Amino acid sequence: LGVVRGKPGEKVVALSGDYDFQFMIEELAVGAQFKLPYVHVVVNNSYLGLIRQSQRGFEMDYHVSLAFENINSPEMNGYGVDHVKVAEGLGCKAVRVEDPSQLAAGFAEANRLADEHQVPVVVEVILERVTNISMGAGLDAVNEFEDLALQAGDAPTALVPLSERTAVLG
Repeated sequence: LGVVRGKPGEKVVALSGDYDFQFMIEELAVGAQFKLPYVHVVVNNSYLGLIRQSQRGFEMDYHVSLAFENINSPEMNGYGVDHVKVAEGLGCKAVRVEDPSQLAAGFAEANRLADEHQVPVVVEVILERVTNISMGAGLDAVNEFEDLALQAGDAPTALVPLSERTAVLG
């Protein structure tokens, strides 16, 4: 919210995991109250991902799932909290993306809604339940928990083909 206020007219995008987002969700109401439009991407795997990953070394997987059957939102298919309804309840707009091929359309709609309504817009991206996130103490010490995608078959749903990404990254 501070970046939006400090950089009026600039596009601002925030990125959170589902639990991180829930931890500070009341900030959306502040953004709506003060007409601070930005796009907030929530990657939702219905898991406390970094906690679960930290438990891996101990061969644990204990109470890290945020999943439950939400009787008020059966369309969540067991993912628990309906972030779209919560965002709307806090005076914001929201879009849910379940298919990677719809990400561009979801972001376009989010930008349109932010411009039109001048409030934060949540883009909830549904991920597979167990998603391991690269992490480490520094950029030169990142742990990869999954094999890196080295060829097109390794990342069949990538938005940018690996050949293009390699050319861009050098």
